[in-house]
Amino acid sequence: MEEDVLHNLRLKLTKDSLKEKIIRSGYQKAFDEIAEILLNKVAICKGEKIFYIKDIEFYLYENNHRDIVTYPRICKAGQWFFHPSGIDISFESSVDVKSNDFELFQPILREDAFFGGVLIRAIYPADKAPSDACKYNLDGPHKVEWALFDCFDAFNEITDFPHLIECEHKIEYITKVRKNLKPKENDYRKKIETILNSYYEDSPVSIDEWINIYKSFEEKTYRYTI
Repeated sequence: MEEDVLHNLRLKLTKDSLKEKIIRSGYQKAFDEIAEILLNKVAICKGEKIFYIKDIEFYLYENNHRDIVTYPRICKAGQWFFHPSGIDISFESSVDVKSNDFELFQPILREDAFFGGVLIRAIYPADKAPSDACKYNLDGPHKVEWALFDCFDAFNEITDFPHLIECEHKIEYITKVRKNLKPKENDYRKKIETILNSYYEDSPVSIDEWINIYKSFEEKTYRYTI
């Protein structure tokens, strides 16, 4: 059973599986299926500690879904991906990168770019209630990151690195819009310019087009929370 659940989840995180589901049912349905597994059928194991996932958000950039707040990456399906806002369980992701003398990661947003993942916003101990996430300081993306990846021995093999396990625990969840997308003082131009200048070598559309695209994602219910 465990291998079936985890294998199924990893498969759903692959580019081909996501694209197939998106074509057949749309982005929300593709995310629904992954959320159902993450919130109800798996847990995160770190040594002897077991955590259930309480709150997640989906981010995906591709040519027909230009969710520009998604952090660019090159990852295999199911890898942990660290970024300035926290940590993702990554989709299979690829993006062209400009070569340079300093080996800096400079993505180029070509039509075949496809990257993203699932941001973990909150977790809670498996023997506690979801409402205890805040009590145990596990409510917030960086708090999740600090709890799961706080310290590891630099001289010996790691034996308690966080990983997913099958652990069914049926519980109801709801969908919401993602948090903190609206820019400060509603300055969308500054927000877009900051993203482009921070991460990308080139842009396929103008700033004005990006602003309209960005706004179109603000009301997407890509957050799943218990």
